[in-house]
Amino acid sequence: MIRKSPMKQENRQMISGADFEQYFQPQSLEKALEIKAEYEDQIEVAAGTTDLLVANYEKLHQIKNWLDLDKLSELRQIEVKDNNLYIGAMATHLQLMKSDLIKEKFPVLAAAAEDVGSPQIRSRGTIGGNICTSSPAGDLLAPLLSYQASFKLQSAEAERIVEAEEFFTGPKRNLMEADELLTEIIIPLTENKREGAWVKVGRRKALVISTLTLSVVLEFEAEQIVKAGVAMGSVAPTPIRLGEVEEMMLGNTLAELDYKKLGQEVKARINPIDDLRGTKEYREDVAADVMVRALNEIERKRG
Repeated sequence: MIRKSPMKQENRQMISGADFEQYFQPQSLEKALEIKAEYEDQIEVAAGTTDLLVANYEKLHQIKNWLDLDKLSELRQIEVKDNNLYIGAMATHLQLMKSDLIKEKFPVLAAAAEDVGSPQIRSRGTIGGNICTSSPAGDLLAPLLSYQASFKLQSAEAERIVEAEEFFTGPKRNLMEADELLTEIIIPLTENKREGAWVKVGRRKALVISTLTLSVVLEFEAEQIVKAGVAMGSVAPTPIRLGEVEEMMLGNTLAELDYKKLGQEVKARINPIDDLRGTKEYREDVAADVMVRALNEIERKRG
């Protein structure tokens, strides 16, 4: 007996019957930049493709030109130079969470990478893809802001360094020009002791798009806070750094901080929306609570 499929024709994935026009997989960054300069916004850049394929699932056949960066091993390096950490844009979330260097010097970034998606997503998705997608909910973005990272953008003709705080301009929008590729993430090292906390809130424990994220990184000289990075995701059109809250912490010890007051200051400075993952009011209330939780976690780590 032959059974007929219950799937209706209109529910099936669209198939064009035609292939793409150009598929490039360059072996060098120089060649990749040449191709990007030639096609600019008429070519789709493929890194890990974990966001790209989801966003274009019903219209993959409409993409005519592809630039696949998978063979650019030079963009997968994680190394220290000139008192900075350099992370290649093609480094995967799995690399970040397993790197001894990142776990030691930038544990909040390692924790955020471990919270990304599933093992399959972490093994394919890249830090550069997370940045260039520029979703307010991108898990790595708040930690990069709190560590005061910068991004190297390169074209065939020039390169420039843009601070992470300036890079994001709106939901899934950023400052990158049509002929540029993101090639490196640069994070400053310090001789001072750093402690940090990462909090991700979602509607379930795994495979979750964040309702909100919080990254707090504090730098100490003795017991005094001399530098602070407080950043959040999913609470504004872009991931945001809360400079006013940071200022309130500087020059104080943890014992001198009013955690609940700082939580209320965080709540007052975010601008979330209502969506399927949570209401504006819910996000505001949770933001205050997670700030208190993060500071308590840092206090426990300090002993």
